[in-house]
Amino acid sequence: MAKILVLVNSGPEEKLKVLSGLTLARVARDRGAEVWVVFFADGVRVPLSQEEGFAEALAALSERGLVPLVCRRILETSGAPLELPGFEVTYVGSDLVRAVDEGFQVMSF
Repeated sequence: MAKILVLVNSGPEEKLKVLSGLTLARVARDRGAEVWVVFFADGVRVPLSQEEGFAEALAALSERGLVPLVCRRILETSGAPLELPGFEVTYVGSDLVRAVDEGFQVMSF
């Protein structure tokens, strides 16, 4: 079984990149892959964005049991809210290392 970590580094202004990553996560999950989605760098702004299309793509992941991780450290430094319903807000460094240790393929968007 494939193990894929979708690392969303792009912010809302790079909508095509973000939606491509979220769509890949959905398709991979539908095909039986173990999938993690992590919002990092500028990507932490995506869950906060009202950009059209993001809510639908994120809902599709939620329907498949995926709970995306959002980097707490970046949210803290940006002054953004730390409570994001439907997401796990955490310090993702150790999660990223664990994913590599466990053989996940990291795909960055």
